Amino acid sequence: MSETIEEATQGPSEHEREKARVAGIFDRASATYDQVGVDFFATVAAELVRRTDPRPGEAVLELGSGRGASALPAAHAVGPTGHVLATDLAPGMLTALDALAADLPWLEVRAGDAECPPPGPWDVVQAGLVLFFLPDLHGTFDRVREVLRPAGRFGFTWFGDSDDSWDEVTDRLQALAPASPTTAPGVEDDEDGEDDRPGPFSSVEAMHAVLLDHGFTAPTTSTVRIRVDYADVEQWWAWIWSAGLRALLERLESRGLLDRARSDVDPELRRRAADGTLTWWTDIRCTVATRPAGS
Repeated sequence: MSETIEEATQGPSEHEREKARVAGIFDRASATYDQVGVDFFATVAAELVRRTDPRPGEAVLELGSGRGASALPAAHAVGPTGHVLATDLAPGMLTALDALAADLPWLEVRAGDAECPPPGPWDVVQAGLVLFFLPDLHGTFDRVREVLRPAGRFGFTWFGDSDDSWDEVTDRLQALAPASPTTAPGVEDDEDGEDDRPGPFSSVEAMHAVLLDHGFTAPTTSTVRIRVDYADVEQWWAWIWSAGLRALLERLESRGLLDRARSDVDPELRRRAADGTLTWWTDIRCTVATRPAGS
């Protein structure tokens, strides 16, 4: 009993605080997330749903749904005889998706932690650009496998190679307000949320090996290169505020450094706008694996 009391008085663990921090960033971004005129998330989601291939009547679980870029097309794919449960930890994302799902009563929107998927069995579990934010990725793989129906599909997207010509810009911003040593790199290191940690996200081969170790079978990965063309400097800033790098801008804002940051990088942004290089590209990897039919 004493151990239980001691744990209770210590408050949330570092693991839980990190998840709450990430959820807070995306909750504050929810009003503009995928709403600034940049065609990115829909393209990523289309590849994910194409690969997971939800079918009429199937049950689909969406982890880290955001505003529903892949949950909505999955709901259209399974139809009224199916069921889609979209979960996210950011209340603003759920509110936005709930409004978009008003005409799809078989799409349920619920607060939920991607590390703790609700019981199934699910024919499909899918996660769009979220797994690299999870502190307990390996445990999540085990729990996803358990809630899948035998022969069920697990699909998720993540980042591959990306345009390193922007490193100088983001490095300048980070130099003004360095992240704390405990900050998860998946949120703030890159404007795209790319995770530079070694391990499963280091290569397709590494990811497939980890999935096999966790009891999945037949992992395959496709790659789609997406190019983003920003209309002007203001749209670039709006895009950054709407995505994972918002955390860095909030840190700059809290230290009264936003104006200095803009004066530091805006000349480079204007140069790019003038010569047609106000663009960015990234490779999106889409991995699908299955739970063995006999397990």
